[in-house]
Amino acid sequence: MLLCASSLAVVPVPAAAASESVKLVIDNKPLTVPAGDQGAFIMGNRTYVPLRIISEKLGARVDWQQDANRVIITTRETPSVPPPADDRKNQGEVQIIIDSKILQLPPSLGRPYITPAGRTVVPLRAVGEALGCEVNWVASTSTVEIKSATYKLLLELAGYRSNLRLLDGTVINSAELLKMDASSFSQEQLQQFREILGYLKKYDQQVKLPDGTVLNVADITIEGQPVASAAQLRAWIASEIPRLRVKMQEQYHRDLLPIPDLAELYLRIGAEYGIRGDLAFAQAAKETNFWQFTGSVRPDQNNYCGLGALSSPNTGNEPLNGADPTKVRFAPGVYGAIFASPEIGVEAHIQHLYAYATKKPLPPGKVLYDPRFNLVQRGSATTWQGLNARWAVPGITYGQSIIEDYWLKALAAK
Repeated sequence: MLLCASSLAVVPVPAAAASESVKLVIDNKPLTVPAGDQGAFIMGNRTYVPLRIISEKLGARVDWQQDANRVIITTRETPSVPPPADDRKNQGEVQIIIDSKILQLPPSLGRPYITPAGRTVVPLRAVGEALGCEVNWVASTSTVEIKSATYKLLLELAGYRSNLRLLDGTVINSAELLKMDASSFSQEQLQQFREILGYLKKYDQQVKLPDGTVLNVADITIEGQPVASAAQLRAWIASEIPRLRVKMQEQYHRDLLPIPDLAELYLRIGAEYGIRGDLAFAQAAKETNFWQFTGSVRPDQNNYCGLGALSSPNTGNEPLNGADPTKVRFAPGVYGAIFASPEIGVEAHIQHLYAYATKKPLPPGKVLYDPRFNLVQRGSATTWQGLNARWAVPGITYGQSIIEDYWLKALAAK
């Protein structure tokens, strides 16, 4: 959370009787004020909240300098530094200092003061100004709802329900963030969350299909029926060819490679496994740069999703892990697996998706062609967003891109 830099001197005055008690909810959790401590209350048509208890709940350190009449608040984001020089004319005033800066609040927000219990209270609106929080007053229940900047960040990330990889390598779904202790995240981790959110915001959380159906991107599963026909997939590829031809000349200084007609294979083989063949086709277009193979995999490998392509070339001794040795192999100096035919390559791709999507064995009569099938945590990604940080690393928007940058364009093709 970020505490704002401003300045204000508060004067201790007797507290008038509170007209009504007020509940406090911080980051969606009710705050219980210890017996004898200062809670929130309403007085003079204004709601007042205790500065210390809220600041500490939000992870800040609060110190009282009695000899100088100062409240010193230090956030986790800022190292402890000496407070500014005391240039007050009236030394009897009380100052609130946040991260070495004097807190200033406009008079319109109300008058902070110190209660007879020795607790500094501030007007409700001042909390948002001072602590960088979102503060809401729920009149029907007399409740102050406070959301810290960190909580708002985690809440927004959670809404995407997208896989992400933490700095320690752990892969979680962003929805799990709200179940975790926000104070346990380092500043480096929070900064990574902000960067991840920036990438996620480039994609819509809902998409509208040509027939008007609206889908939540996070709910689009790997298993299921295709939406696009083979004709649509072919039309989409045909519409991309002029752009691709220019791109290959300008960016790669070579002619456009012939694009294999794999639409029927993806739909047929996908149906045999219960996998959405049209989305698998879109993934292949993404992985191969529309079958131009501008990465490390070669066109003659019939490898349409980068299976087995790691950061270094093969030695030729890589294990097949049960895959049919007559249909798949590794060769020295080559990146990724080599498949005997386009059909075998498509089926290996579908099998790899099947491994992520379900724990079921291969359909009856099927032969294993995916050399990494048994290396996948079975059933760990039932949705396309579930492939984020798993199929691709870091893969922040990998699944969203397949859906919104490729599949939707295929559905719109005529």
